[in-house]
Amino acid sequence: MQKSNVRYFENLKELITYCEKIIDNKNCLTFVDENVLTKFPILQNTTMNLKKIEIKEDEKNLNTVTKIWEDMFEQSIQRTSTIFSIGGGVMSDSIGFAASTYKRGTSLILIPTTLLSMVDAAHGGKNGINTKHGKNQLGTFMIPEEVLICPEFLNELPENQIKSGLIELIKAGFLKNPELVEEVYDIDITKINIELIKSAIDIKNGIVESDFKETSERMYLNFGHTIGHLIEIDSNHGISHGEAVAIGILKALRISEKKCNLDPLVVESFQSFLKKLEFDIDYKFNSELNQLRDLLSNDKKSSNNIVRYVLLRNIGDPILIDYNLDELLNELNYA
Repeated sequence: MQKSNVRYFENLKELITYCEKIIDNKNCLTFVDENVLTKFPILQNTTMNLKKIEIKEDEKNLNTVTKIWEDMFEQSIQRTSTIFSIGGGVMSDSIGFAASTYKRGTSLILIPTTLLSMVDAAHGGKNGINTKHGKNQLGTFMIPEEVLICPEFLNELPENQIKSGLIELIKAGFLKNPELVEEVYDIDITKINIELIKSAIDIKNGIVESDFKETSERMYLNFGHTIGHLIEIDSNHGISHGEAVAIGILKALRISEKKCNLDPLVVESFQSFLKKLEFDIDYKFNSELNQLRDLLSNDKKSSNNIVRYVLLRNIGDPILIDYNLDELLNELNYA
């Protein structure tokens, strides 16, 4: 199976009922973000064997995963057991990595609680943790058994996290669906339409299904992320993933205008959208050029001083360009 089975639930009560049926006296362990547990106390009244946890982006590392493994050993988790993760993208990355390596892999079910994780991070089977050499430099490919989507979680999500999630929504549109782009531009962030979430998930899963191990088409999903990840690391994660990728997308669109004759209106519209979200439209790097070059050379799409970089010929028409590392870094000063 090269994509997750995605299920949608109208409310948390319905979601919990489904999860408890899955368990049915089976050994399980549920890692739940402690902030989510505070905001949704209904989760405390379940038989899902909850373990509160909080993982920040700068804690998404081997030390944290070691603690997760210890929790799994203490609970006598076996390969036939089920691990649940209830939280955002940092949670699903970390718990997914731990579950995929514990006794060579145990069953995993993801319950994303942020817009970003609902539309992107929870899907595709990539699990990863950070090192000093960059984001997600240690990782595995393991598709979760299921991804359970419940929009009720979005009711308590801070506005800045909704805005970050919109960037992954619009990324999906840039890659495959011009109508989705326009819908996101017009969106009311207080009322996220579940159909938009479904559209983004379908786009990602369609790409993943055709190229699970990321040898060609799946690289399109890195649109905006090559530079976005540099910004996250350079800012010491002071800039959120969504905001960093937004700047990365804008720079990629500007380069696309020069290299691929992308319509300048596409660039202008996205820049206006970022201003509407009150996001920055540029970033000044703190690191020296050679440090950025080292980080970029460790990018998983880099080889022999060349990085595979995603540009757009048009909305819905991405292309992979082989970019010399120094040339791309030079573009950062002008894009």
